Amino acid sequence: MIKSVYSLMLFDEIVEKIDQIAYENNTNRSQLINDILAEKIGLVTPEQKIQKILEQLDENFSDTLSVSQINKNSSIQFGKSLKYKYRPKVRYSYEFISSKRGKYAVLKISSRTKSENLNDHFDEFFKLIAGIEKDQRADHGDLAENLTNHKFVRAFEDEGELTQDIETVTDNLTRYLKMIDRAMNVYFSKVDEAEANDLLNVLETIYREDYKKNNPD
Repeated sequence: MIKSVYSLMLFDEIVEKIDQIAYENNTNRSQLINDILAEKIGLVTPEQKIQKILEQLDENFSDTLSVSQINKNSSIQFGKSLKYKYRPKVRYSYEFISSKRGKYAVLKISSRTKSENLNDHFDEFFKLIAGIEKDQRADHGDLAENLTNHKFVRAFEDEGELTQDIETVTDNLTRYLKMIDRAMNVYFSKVDEAEANDLLNVLETIYREDYKKNNPD
């Protein structure tokens, strides 16, 4: 959907009420009017689709991750503590950004520790995941560019693109994050005792079992 600027004549009292409702729902006047009109004529806006996806993601991870923040029609953040020394904190977030094709989801993962040793482990984990994806998905490009400052960024330009139905996008995003979360838990449970090749093999198996098998090229 393409947005354009239009001029409307409205009663001041209506605008005041719209602004009040928009404030209460953490949105703005234009977006609220757009949503109201879309609902009235039976259309679903990209923002409404995003909100439904975020709500479903919240439900899908309610038993495994804690939701730290949901930004209406925009993003969701999850937090967790790893079962590892110092109980390092990890933050996952899904954000929707715009492109010429439309809006799509981006996953961002970051560690919240100042320990140099732990950050080295996080960097190595992210590099392993990026390498696995590069091998398994020939169309994915160079994920190494998305590894900076103990962070991992994964764009879902196809699997998380809003021209697809809500259920498909939600399923793709859910399975990928569950794969990452499981892989991270296993990695940190074995990192102090396993060989590098053994860890890589384990993570490859998790990737294929939890995500790849449901996303053939």
